[in-house]
Amino acid sequence: MGSEMEFDHRGVLMQPLISVILPTYNGSRWLRSSIESCLFQSYQNFELILVDDCSTDGTSPIIEHYSRLDSRIRVIRNEANMKLPASLNKGFALARGEYFTWTSDDNLFAKDALQVLLDNIRSTGSDIIYSSYHFINESGGRLEKFAGVPEEILFKCVVGACFLYKRTVHEQLGGYDVTKFRMEDMDFWLRALPRFKTSFIDHPLLYAYRKHTNSLTSSLYSDGEKYREYRRNHFESFKTFFNEELQACLSDEEIELHVELYFEDIVNNKNLNFAITEKVLKYINLFNRLLLVNWQSIGLDPAVVQKTIGDKRDKIVSLVLNDLIFANKMLLKENPKLARQLNRPISWYYKEYEVLPLWFKRLGHIVKILQNNRSWRSIFSDRTNL
Repeated sequence: MGSEMEFDHRGVLMQPLISVILPTYNGSRWLRSSIESCLFQSYQNFELILVDDCSTDGTSPIIEHYSRLDSRIRVIRNEANMKLPASLNKGFALARGEYFTWTSDDNLFAKDALQVLLDNIRSTGSDIIYSSYHFINESGGRLEKFAGVPEEILFKCVVGACFLYKRTVHEQLGGYDVTKFRMEDMDFWLRALPRFKTSFIDHPLLYAYRKHTNSLTSSLYSDGEKYREYRRNHFESFKTFFNEELQACLSDEEIELHVELYFEDIVNNKNLNFAITEKVLKYINLFNRLLLVNWQSIGLDPAVVQKTIGDKRDKIVSLVLNDLIFANKMLLKENPKLARQLNRPISWYYKEYEVLPLWFKRLGHIVKILQNNRSWRSIFSDRTNL
């Protein structure tokens, strides 16, 4: 698809209205900076809709102040706390723009963000455009970059925080799912990417995402019931993505395995018992199933998907080998023969893994060790038997 530049009768490039939604709840600390990062855009044909989700701090006077200063600002006040997805939907229901985006009360647009996003969504003929961005700390100091191509949505929320999409995308998807609080964005993108042309640009300085010591996400992990709900929501969204959008026919067990990979359970939990080898074999089988999916049917590049899956597989395989040594005492009870083979100093192990042939690491032949308890050295000279 070519570009979608539109010109008026004089041949002048038209400047479509962009609707920016800024929901806030008790966000007075950084709200001024967030609002000003919107108002000081080089692209000026936008409206800013502030949605106050029943704040109890000093948010209201800040909103009043800026709404009096700039006629492009409109304000919605929720009479009760409705949470983020419902607040977004209320804001977009009022939106008049041809293009939509939203931001948070503690994050910042760069001055040219809307212009760059608009130029690229038009020049690529895309329905959705998104950019890399960078993190900042609570003092505003620049931290690491976040980026990911569309194919990486299997294992992370790649669209992230800096994006622009056509009004029709929101309308056809029916907005954000209010039952998916805390993952409303990931759910939205899992529904959007299979249906709409999506393009990525690597401009990390367009947007600053503030990291907090005690964020909503970090507090979520400490609340057992909320965390279980969070994971259940991911399960349901991935199930729709794989089985309705991709017709992959994955079982519930396979979907649950994928959720484990998405959350990197095996990376974050060092207290796994050593049914771990069986678990890794299940992951390997799932990776092989995913490689057979018709990714091209939803506009994704199969070669890039294959690399994404391969990278995740390599990470899991190398990690499980580390864990086999980490918990060698546990392994001795489960599988003494394998434990004896792996009973080496960790420093030796790391050295050995780094010099493994590329074909061994990338093709996941460690599975053969796990299945047959073969020693490391025996496989190097006998590649044909793998």
